[in-house]
Amino acid sequence: MRTKNLLLTFMLLFAVMVQLQAATAFDQKLLVGQWQYSAPTAPPNYTSGQINFSQAGDKLKGELVIEGQKVDFSQISIKEDVVSVTIYLESTPITVKFKMVNDTLEGKAETPDGPVAVKASRK
Repeated sequence: MRTKNLLLTFMLLFAVMVQLQAATAFDQKLLVGQWQYSAPTAPPNYTSGQINFSQAGDKLKGELVIEGQKVDFSQISIKEDVVSVTIYLESTPITVKFKMVNDTLEGKAETPDGPVAVKASRK
């Protein structure tokens, strides 16, 4: 009997933990769409452009569009409320970490020349 009670208690705690995790997980569907970005301190060709996110099944895809050129993100990850994307520009990996603030993405890109602030709003 004691084993059954212990097992039941464990199952209830597990169910509560799963519900809490689901409630606090970032919904990647919030990213899907077109975003206009600005990075005023980036090199001249990269100060503004568009970020496109799409979803295929449960996988999130993204691309950067600069002056009509499209470059796919090589990696996208979401940990808690931070969205990290990696893109190769001129054979150099650039990682950008965003947080959703209201209906904008705010973050910074780690570049060889140092961090660059990036802000994006829905198009």
